[in-house]
Amino acid sequence: MGHKVPPRALRLGINQQWSSRWFFSKNIPVFLEADYLIRETIKKMFPKAGITDIIIERKSPDHCKVIINTGKAGLVVGRDGQLLKNLIKVLDKKLKNLFSQKNLQTPSLDIDVVEVKKPFSSAAYLAEMIALDIEKGLPVRKVIKKVIEKVSQNKEILGIKVRAAGRLNGSTIKRRETISWGKIPLSTLVADIDNVSRPVLTKYGIIGIKVWLYKGEKSKMTEENDALA
Repeated sequence: MGHKVPPRALRLGINQQWSSRWFFSKNIPVFLEADYLIRETIKKMFPKAGITDIIIERKSPDHCKVIINTGKAGLVVGRDGQLLKNLIKVLDKKLKNLFSQKNLQTPSLDIDVVEVKKPFSSAAYLAEMIALDIEKGLPVRKVIKKVIEKVSQNKEILGIKVRAAGRLNGSTIKRRETISWGKIPLSTLVADIDNVSRPVLTKYGIIGIKVWLYKGEKSKMTEENDALA
């Protein structure tokens, strides 16, 4: 059962929160497209900022709050907040174009940057570390083992599994490399499992990276930021 859908989707409403927290009876496709646009723009502008999650909250159609959880807040905010101001300008322009096409009012935008105190407890942060090392040309197996060794020293992490697939190390035939430590109970619904997938662009093609983290059992929903604090 745990292999059929992403672990987070399987646990929504049990011990995982939604990344988009809103619901309206009208114009839902437009707001979904806006959410996708916001997330893709942030990821494109800050590919090495250690972003662990992007939460979007809308209490009304005319207001949007974006919470960026990151392990490197300085790379998102910038000196005197200049990078954050540039991000707001870019998003305002894109959202204005999107909503004007649908003859709708462009919602006001607020962005909060929250620094994650323990980024090594996030699958997204670990996947970014692996991706950056692979882009440098380091051996895939060596990179994965290095990350797993570092994670195994964290008492809060009970298990980790990392999978890389594609033309690993420039091989002519695609293959898959999987290394794990500890346990990953994918079928246990109360298990707190953090999962992320990330593509890595190399000169030989795209390599897919997947990371699973098991942090014990959690029966109630809490804020993602509390879990990493």
